[in-house]
Amino acid sequence: MSDSSFPNSLGQQLKILNILFEKEMNNGLKQLGISLTGTQTAVLMQVASRDPQQLTQKEVETTLRLSHPTTRGIVKRLVATGSITTIPDATDRRQIILQLTTAGATFLEKNSAQIKAQTARSETKLTSRLTLDETQTLSQLVTKMITSLDEN
Repeated sequence: MSDSSFPNSLGQQLKILNILFEKEMNNGLKQLGISLTGTQTAVLMQVASRDPQQLTQKEVETTLRLSHPTTRGIVKRLVATGSITTIPDATDRRQIILQLTTAGATFLEKNSAQIKAQTARSETKLTSRLTLDETQTLSQLVTKMITSLDEN
């Protein structure tokens, strides 16, 4: 970040932080033998949390703040692994409904504790140089920043 052509702005720092956190999470999952990324597992867990209610791909995009192409790629990967299926919404054919498969439910039953533990390890590493008060303040500030950008 010391390169003058690479601005040391808050936005750039947050982007770098996001990249590093994703790498940490993904490497941890890989070491556990889980072949999905952190974002893929988040989508799978979101689908599972709504089961048996319907969840659309658009709802995943909105909730996780993902772009349509990113979400589509994740959905395709989860379909390829047999974790979810997709069907067009009967009332609005433009909407795609995501459904957990038996294989997806079995995967989560077997691995959700490990996924949650890896998330906790990654978050602990992320805040390891902060005091408890600093961590709480950071969380509040990040929430405010997200809210500020979501208002537009």
